[in-house]
Amino acid sequence: MARPRRSPRRRGLPILGLILAVGALLILATSRAGDARLYPLAIGVPRTTVYLIDNGLHSDIALPRQALAGDPVLARAAAMTTGAPWLMIGWGDERFYTGQGLSLARIEDGARAVLWPRNRAVVHLEGVADQPDMAFVDANARPIEVSDAGLARMVARIDRSLARGADGAPVRIAAPVGADEAFFLSSERFDLTHLCNHWTAEVLNAAGLPVNLALDTLPAGLRLDLAVRSQVPAEPNSSR
Repeated sequence: MARPRRSPRRRGLPILGLILAVGALLILATSRAGDARLYPLAIGVPRTTVYLIDNGLHSDIALPRQALAGDPVLARAAAMTTGAPWLMIGWGDERFYTGQGLSLARIEDGARAVLWPRNRAVVHLEGVADQPDMAFVDANARPIEVSDAGLARMVARIDRSLARGADGAPVRIAAPVGADEAFFLSSERFDLTHLCNHWTAEVLNAAGLPVNLALDTLPAGLRLDLAVRSQVPAEPNSSR
């Protein structure tokens, strides 16, 4: 007697189960605990508001310029870039991040950046004249309060991303940029295991916030991660 054939739906169940299991393992493996000494903030602890800014694909951190006091390399990079009171900082693949426009060649280059291992990366600095949630009215700009100690660790984490030249100074990259904007060579590498939003999550993790790099691959996942685990508002500041 012929064996009954399994339906396509049943044949797909083991594959779905495997995908879910791999996803769960990735989430567990890429989870980074926060630092309870830094976050959540205790009553009376000195604090500063920073901003998480994203356009749906890429995220940046905006810091008040005064936070860079005492950091010679990042402060020097900022001085080479802008005199604005706020500094928006991002990280990404050198070739794709410094490129402009949308074309088939640029889409192919984006795929190269993600799929090819250990690509050269850059840190992007841009001055912001107004408070970020007022300046970026068409973007997601979420305020996050961090302790002053956490802010110092954020700055140190960003500082470690900057490559140093022979004289110890940040290395500026020649790229088409606007006013108050510059790219600097990074000491870190970009690929599928370390994307731009992973870097942003790592900067926030330095301030004590728990993050999960698998969830934080896209800004939507990073926002959800921060809302659930750190009680960061899921919506941009409504006071704009």
